Amino acid sequence: MSKKRRSKKKNYLGRILIVVGVAVLAAVVLILKVGNNPQVQTADTSGDLPATQLQNALAEHRPTLAFFHSYTCQQCIEMIGIVEQVYPDFAEVIVLVDIDVDGERNEPLLRQVGLQYIPTLIFYDRTGQGQIFVGVMEAEQLRQTLMALAEGD
Repeated sequence: MSKKRRSKKKNYLGRILIVVGVAVLAAVVLILKVGNNPQVQTADTSGDLPATQLQNALAEHRPTLAFFHSYTCQQCIEMIGIVEQVYPDFAEVIVLVDIDVDGERNEPLLRQVGLQYIPTLIFYDRTGQGQIFVGVMEAEQLRQTLMALAEGD
């Protein structure tokens, strides 16, 4: 009888170890997935919709970069990394409006600007005139464009 009891204990302990192992593995995968999800940091922390952020920045005659992208598009993810690398140098001068094209909340803004492709960057000068760039922009080109925008050229 002691063999049966010991066998049941080992079987029960084995099941617990398997469940704990699967839970730990799932937690690690979730942490890695969340940790690797690129996020563009915007100058706005008020929780306003991107359309409102853009409208406010243009009403204040501030140079603005409207960045339209998706977190599931490979070129967009590449562009997110470039924006994260370059934009912080201009954060005090240029407003960044981060627009995730997935989801319904930004659909009116997408229609308003006539968005067709992603990633798309629209550089608005102080007068509200926009210059559109579609695709992945090299870091140095983005830096030069933001510099010109900040200087008012």
